[in-house]
Amino acid sequence: MWVRERDAVDYLGIAAVTLLGWIHFPYRFFVYTQLHYAAWWLQRWIDQSPTQVIGVAVVVVALAGGMLLAGIVRSASA
Repeated sequence: MWVRERDAVDYLGIAAVTLLGWIHFPYRFFVYTQLHYAAWWLQRWIDQSPTQVIGVAVVVVALAGGMLLAGIVRSASA
């Protein structure tokens, strides 16, 4: 199943609104704690091995750019 670019943007928007709505429910302290822990873990990882973080970021950006470009080319040729 292929997802078009505008559908992906719609899904991201819906996910963001859903996440913000979910944080306002009674579990918001749990969510805040989890986000705080994730930020702490990420900062610790960056401090311990910044070159590994940069390498992972480069690979992720390259893959995302490739998928976006492939989607644009595919939709233009359809």
